[in-house]
Amino acid sequence: MIIDIALGIVTLSVLLVTYRVLRGPSWGDRIMAFDFLSVNLVVLFALLAVRSRMLVMLDAALVLSLLGFLSTVALTRYLLVGRVMR
Repeated sequence: MIIDIALGIVTLSVLLVTYRVLRGPSWGDRIMAFDFLSVNLVVLFALLAVRSRMLVMLDAALVLSLLGFLSTVALTRYLLVGRVMR
């Protein structure tokens, strides 16, 4: 029951953060919201893995967290410098 409540709360958070990503007032707000969205999706995958007892979803959550981190760094670097690589 607690996992179901947590799934509902995290799903609501994903929806609200998605709105902020799409309608953010500035690019910095959108990048920060995108980072928070990736964290929420990792938590959602972990909760679904616990609920369904599928450990493969934990691997997917790990890959998603790495991709979220790298994309946040790349977007921030592009915003600050104007390019991602040297």
